[in-house]
Amino acid sequence: MSKYELGDDVRKFTWSEGGEKKSVALRQIRALRDFADVKAGAAGGWVEDEESLSQQGDCWIYDENSVVFGGARVSGNARLTQPCDIRDGAKISDNAWIDHAQISERAHVSGNAMVQSSQVRGECHIFGEARVMNGSLVLAAKGLTPDGEQQLHIYGHATVSASRIVHQAQIYGHALVTYAFVEHRAEIYENAMLEGNEDNDVWVCDCARVYGNARIVAGRGEEDVPTLRYSAQVYGHAVVEGNCVLKHHVDVFDHARLSGGPLMLDGGARIFGHAQVKGNVLIEEGVQVFDNAIVEAFNGAPLHLRGHKTVNGAQHVTRTPVLGAI
Repeated sequence: MSKYELGDDVRKFTWSEGGEKKSVALRQIRALRDFADVKAGAAGGWVEDEESLSQQGDCWIYDENSVVFGGARVSGNARLTQPCDIRDGAKISDNAWIDHAQISERAHVSGNAMVQSSQVRGECHIFGEARVMNGSLVLAAKGLTPDGEQQLHIYGHATVSASRIVHQAQIYGHALVTYAFVEHRAEIYENAMLEGNEDNDVWVCDCARVYGNARIVAGRGEEDVPTLRYSAQVYGHAVVEGNCVLKHHVDVFDHARLSGGPLMLDGGARIFGHAQVKGNVLIEEGVQVFDNAIVEAFNGAPLHLRGHKTVNGAQHVTRTPVLGAI
């Protein structure tokens, strides 16, 4: 027996796409029998046709201001609560929960995933126990790399809050991403945390990776935007905080800590062990800082380390060394 019927009234839903005004005729769903927490006779959202909402399972569109159209499909035990806009081939399946959100352009939300007060657009998959919330924007795009089939994924127990996740990024494990911009093929996983704030986002771009128990923390100052690019990696229990930029093939790991700024690492620099780097520092071209070493610039004066130097043990470097001194 069918669980719902389409009402006789037709609602014209209008929207703008690429500057062009479009419209679709929708009909309201009405329950024919009790199922889950839905009672017979209850009115729900508006759909283009019966392909929009499966007659099987306990899936339901609860809010009368929600719309599902354009080849989008809600199935399984999925729930749509508060006003939702599901369109353009999007799929909501399994036990997914969509709450006051827009899902479009072939995006797929499944498993026990939740999308709340956010937008998900483009060919991507959000699944497992993942959460996307608090005004986040997920904007997927395939075909930007030689791996033309790679999709953006958010899954496992990952949480994305007040962030922008774009292109083919991967966020999974127990990762926590808050006030961040994660772009291209960047990866955030395991127990990694990106901790931006209302003033500054954390930026992780290109093919950079943050994993293990690493933390990337934005400050409150105007330039306190930590940025990882070009295959930079932060992992282990490392912490990067404030106005720090990590570029080409940099590795920061173990219990290393970067803070202050403006601080830049580039050209394969490696910071590890319990090493610390603080202040207005540029480290590049294969420099390694490890053990309990500290590289620290005082009073805003620049400090520059370059070449294949090693700073280790209990060394405390506070100024640019004379050529050949390290």
